[in-house]
Amino acid sequence: MKVKPTALGRMNEIVVLADEDLWESPVQDTFDYYFGSAYPIMPQPEPMFDLRHFNLNELDMEPLRRELRTYVMLADLSKPEARTTKMVKNDLGEERFSKAMTGEITSTVGKDKWARGQLIIYLMGTDVNALYKVIKESYPALARRVNLHDEEQLRQKVYGAKSNVGLSQEIAQHFGIHMDIPVKYQKAIYELEDNRVWLRKSVMNIVITRFPYSNETQLRTDNIKKLRDTYSEDLITSSEEGAHMVINDVDLPVFDYTYDIDGKYTREIRGVWEMVNDFMGGPFASYAILNEEANEIIFVDTFIYAPGKDKRNMMQELEFIVRHATFP
Repeated sequence: MKVKPTALGRMNEIVVLADEDLWESPVQDTFDYYFGSAYPIMPQPEPMFDLRHFNLNELDMEPLRRELRTYVMLADLSKPEARTTKMVKNDLGEERFSKAMTGEITSTVGKDKWARGQLIIYLMGTDVNALYKVIKESYPALARRVNLHDEEQLRQKVYGAKSNVGLSQEIAQHFGIHMDIPVKYQKAIYELEDNRVWLRKSVMNIVITRFPYSNETQLRTDNIKKLRDTYSEDLITSSEEGAHMVINDVDLPVFDYTYDIDGKYTREIRGVWEMVNDFMGGPFASYAILNEEANEIIFVDTFIYAPGKDKRNMMQELEFIVRHATFP
């Protein structure tokens, strides 16, 4: 009847539970390769997830280690005496564990094992070679699962107690897109006659513009890049003469994605920007959202200028704001 504590920890953090001999094998390299891969895309590499490792004995030594938010357990089922194998058997039950021993089940997800708000992912292989394959094939779905688990924490970080309702309504009325703007964002430039607004919170920036839609070629990656360079050359400058923002796709690539935001066809590009004639730069993500009913493209650009600081979590905050936009 003991009440479970609330799980502790930061978003994007994964605690790996594995026996010491397994973790010291090439399994660690495989897991790091996928779950520790670079977040796309930063001027200096930052990992997709922050990884920590404990064996089960270390959890016994320090009970607080059982109260973290997100765990991934790695188990080589060919070693029946290993503590991880015994825990997997106990947690899955005889029937499901039998399927795991034959390779029919290779992963499963549990919640609130030691604390409320806790996620534990089990990755199992019939031997170590099978475990390599499980890690590789499970990574995309499990990364999304961890991000979904972190979403409420991210929402609280973005908005705190409230959003800027008045500014959100202004933008919805003029641009036809409703974005919950966090209360700390202020107007840097607000030029409705030119269909553009620049919002800023410290080092984090959101620029919203709109353009008439004529044909699908506007949504090609090369044209979205031109679209961004065109608006930023005029709007985003520095104190240096002739300085303006451009995409730097020479030193690092530009990634592109296609998906829907509130049912609207969306093209996203992300990469790094730099300032011509000045020593400034940082990551950006631009979203070209097709609003067919209004026959226009809503262009939302997000970027960060934070030299010397980690930027992954900041980019996730900006991404959260844009991707949860709606069209009234």
